Amino acid sequence: MDRVQHNGGTAGIITAICLALLFLLFVSSGLDPQTAQDPAKALPIIAQKPGLFAVIGVLGALAAGFGLVFTIGLFARLRDRAPTRAAAALGLAFVGLTAHALGAALLSQGGQFLVTVSTKDQTAAGHAWIAMTAVVQGLNALGAAFTGASILIAGWAVVGTGAMTAALGWIAVLAGVTQILQYFTAAQALMGLGFLLAIVWLVWAGSELRRAPA
Repeated sequence: MDRVQHNGGTAGIITAICLALLFLLFVSSGLDPQTAQDPAKALPIIAQKPGLFAVIGVLGALAAGFGLVFTIGLFARLRDRAPTRAAAALGLAFVGLTAHALGAALLSQGGQFLVTVSTKDQTAAGHAWIAMTAVVQGLNALGAAFTGASILIAGWAVVGTGAMTAALGWIAVLAGVTQILQYFTAAQALMGLGFLLAIVWLVWAGSELRRAPA
């Protein structure tokens, strides 16, 4: 059994757990995309729940790290049958996951810093929050586009080569397209669907990577 693939499969399942927790925490935080645009509402939410946003930052970093290990395992499974697509999926995932990790860290740590600033100068903190959220949204959009492209290409390789279950490949294609669409809109329904499909992809693909290829 290829240990790289097996460990990558385990990392994929862990990534799915991190994403599920992130989704639940964001939903319970009260910081939806509309609220985040108003510093007068957003900063008090972060001030009231510092522990929750610290956990969000940690989970974002963990999801990115384990997601990269998963993609390395996926690369090992696909490289013999589709070397170019396997390499493309790995490279795109690296950029996308890095952007997501930076966005989570900036929201967590930057938000806490601006809460402190707001106790001295609310106007300056409000302006800085708007600038920071613009950067976070840009990083998240970049992350969605690149990770989506990575998943889409991986799904294409799976469907085309039979390296894994064909149905899994189509799930990946759908998950990738959904992620890419998030580059153009921050609609909550689309984000929720993206989380769900990504979790299904990670758990299913992770389980297959943990088994020897057919």
